[in-house]
Amino acid sequence: MSKSNQNESTSASEPSGAIPDQSGPADINQSEARATTSYWRLKLATASKLGKRAEGGIHYQIVTDINRHDLFISITGNDSGGYFSRELVPLPKVEACLAKCEAGKAFPSKALKDAFVGLSSNNAGFLAAILRSEGLLGAAPDAESKHIAIGNMGEWETALQAESGTQIELPDTGNGKAEASTEPEPPAKKTLSLPRKKQQ
Repeated sequence: MSKSNQNESTSASEPSGAIPDQSGPADINQSEARATTSYWRLKLATASKLGKRAEGGIHYQIVTDINRHDLFISITGNDSGGYFSRELVPLPKVEACLAKCEAGKAFPSKALKDAFVGLSSNNAGFLAAILRSEGLLGAAPDAESKHIAIGNMGEWETALQAESGTQIELPDTGNGKAEASTEPEPPAKKTLSLPRKKQQ
């Protein structure tokens, strides 16, 4: 009998209940892929889009770390077309963006873009819609497409942290923070140009 046949016979004779060796590199990689970080989901809601012709809503969640120190906002869905970043946006980054805006003055949605790591052009507008839904921003009197700060961020945060919440697990990047996964931007449209006629 050849060595290959002997090996096949040995495998076939192993009892069906035998536990295979689980220390191989493939299993270690799978374990790493399943690593998660625990959070408390405090709110799951939908915000109305801000555009006059926009349809559907923006789905989002507000979570806090397991020790309830920091709040994060995450866009989770879009009822219609439009790419966005699904990352956890720390509240301090949102506050930093708002702090750069002149007090009492209207500002555009793009003022919030630096709160994100992802570069999707819809991120800032979707976040503005969420902040309006939460009562932290309002429409500017002279320009509906712009915003003014109207809510008390500290009171809002305190009220949310008082919620019991639901414990959830989110993918871990390996440094103890949840993964920031970004939707890809749609490919840019190419403009076709006709060749110029040669002068005779």
